[in-house]
Amino acid sequence: MNHPWLKPLSLFTVLTCLSVSAQAQNQQTDIRPQAQRVLGEEIRAEFEGVTHSGAYNFTFQGIAQNTYVETHFPDGRVIYKEGDFEADGRWFINQDNLCFVYPDEAMNGGCFRVYKVENCFYYYSNQIREVEGELDQDYWTARSVIEGEAPQCEAAIS
Repeated sequence: MNHPWLKPLSLFTVLTCLSVSAQAQNQQTDIRPQAQRVLGEEIRAEFEGVTHSGAYNFTFQGIAQNTYVETHFPDGRVIYKEGDFEADGRWFINQDNLCFVYPDEAMNGGCFRVYKVENCFYYYSNQIREVEGELDQDYWTARSVIEGEAPQCEAAIS
């Protein structure tokens, strides 16, 4: 099984288990007005020892198709869970990107620019060239919150 949310441009994405919103967010939603780029040690502070719940592969109407839980251990290990599927790998920071590698060929790794709106994290593949105004582009690949937190950003439909 591939790690679909890590395939750039292959999937539409957003968050998990949220109630219906009149303004459902999808991957074309412009998050630029509220977003802050999370860099270097800020990434470590937001992910080290923390479990994130998120989603990817959602419809134009904002319906999340796939949800996941990802735990980032202080020693660099990561455990990714999606339904009954589980994979162990490594996470690290490289040039202000959050990166993942998995020894299992069924899982893709990759690096992502991370942006934050309120307590929601948005992931842009670093395989796509960073451009001015990129937050107005429709290629963010996943969205998450720290597990147990209620999202404070615009809701998706799940």
